[in-house]
Amino acid sequence: MRKYRHWAAAAAAVVVCLAGGTPANAEQRDDHCVADTATGVVRCFDSLDESLAAASAGEVGASATVISVLYENVNFGGASVAVTGSPCVEGTNQTVGFLGNWNDRISSFQTFYNCYITMYEHAEYQGERQEWYANDSGNYGSNMNDRGSSVVYSRGPSRAELLKDCGHATKTCNAHVDQRGQDFYGNWGRVDTVYNCSANKITQVIGKRDTRSGKNTVSNEISVSAGFEFLVDWSVAYKRTWGQEWGWETSESVETRIEVNPGYWAGLDRSPVMRVASGSYDMWYDKRKWGHNQWYVWNFSGEGPAPGVVGQTRTVGKKMTSDEKKKVCGKSAGLVRSAAGAQAESATAPAAPAVRVAQGSLHS
Repeated sequence: MRKYRHWAAAAAAVVVCLAGGTPANAEQRDDHCVADTATGVVRCFDSLDESLAAASAGEVGASATVISVLYENVNFGGASVAVTGSPCVEGTNQTVGFLGNWNDRISSFQTFYNCYITMYEHAEYQGERQEWYANDSGNYGSNMNDRGSSVVYSRGPSRAELLKDCGHATKTCNAHVDQRGQDFYGNWGRVDTVYNCSANKITQVIGKRDTRSGKNTVSNEISVSAGFEFLVDWSVAYKRTWGQEWGWETSESVETRIEVNPGYWAGLDRSPVMRVASGSYDMWYDKRKWGHNQWYVWNFSGEGPAPGVVGQTRTVGKKMTSDEKKKVCGKSAGLVRSAAGAQAESATAPAAPAVRVAQGSLHS
């Protein structure tokens, strides 16, 4: 169900004014709106899914590109404003000059399409401000939670873009591993599988090298196996700070001797020891980039397999089905090693990390 409001657009800039007429139910927690930065058109819906579907279909204003979503509550909950516009490019700002009914109500946000967000304490971009990286999300800290009144979207850096420059386009780049979490056992993964296609019990050593990778808070844009300098810097800083090795990708030899009954398959599984830590980076550019020489990457965290540590292992097995025996054994009457077979179960993963807090200066 759509709810309409009166909205005003400033003539001198791309400004959405959210201070117009308001229906009686505007303060309902299920009030979800779409605001188009190009035209000032806004429509409201009963659910976030409805509002995003309408925005993506180009039903609100001139754009079908959602560049940001602002939320009433932390962790992306409560009423919301989906902001539509164009992908952010250098030299162009897209703005919301007053948040109207959402004034002093925004607690969390998401940004897309290379849009860097600057939230201001007062209308028309006045007072204190909090900037945050492009293509990111977070909960506002105490300096801006329920205090924002206007917002600007510009082409600023994402954390991934800054980290890709570390050690390449920067003069200096330093990792700071400030906190270390509790080591935990990672997911079970199949190391080796053998099938006894003979009529006799067979004793066999099974296993091989098992390679595992970690992940970090920008893994959707940067693979931990890609060899970026900032990952090396993190490993060095972790050892310097905590006295232990850090691994983004490790390969350990895992073997065991096992008896395999005739007509059965047997597998060797491994659950590696994983390490987790969080911290930040500071970097300096000789020439200004995105308007500044000094940039900081806050709230970086990663997890990786502990180097040189096998972790937990287990052996599993089961009688082959007729289809498995036909597929694997064929005319073989001995032991067959194959990557096929049942997949290992997942271990219980640690609780998902809390949503990042967007607070502090990103540059100087």
